Amino acid sequence: MNMQMICSLFTLFSGEEDVNRFMPLLMVSIEEIREQLCEGADDTDVRLCYLSAAVANLRYTTIYGAREKALATYAGNIARQSDGLQQLQFAEHLVNCYRGLCSDLLRNGAFVFEGVRG
Repeated sequence: MNMQMICSLFTLFSGEEDVNRFMPLLMVSIEEIREQLCEGADDTDVRLCYLSAAVANLRYTTIYGAREKALATYAGNIARQSDGLQQLQFAEHLVNCYRGLCSDLLRNGAFVFEGVRG
């Protein structure tokens, strides 16, 4: 996977300029996607960069959404981000969309129970 592209996409998705602060988060997300690849899947497929960046953005949104950020003004404090839950839902939707685009590259996580009569 192209690390430079993943960093650029993460910046686009999260709005964070300093990607170096989030490098461990990006590396974990990339490894998470690599572990889900089908055997023989091309790990240089550009779609995986989008998925990795979206997963990193979901983790970022989860971590930073837990803290309500406020902006101090002369009239008091106002929320800098209108709705943390809305941002989290959008990040989840983004991951699901990119996961769908990469479905032919990723293993199916479904588990089937089968019974045998004797």
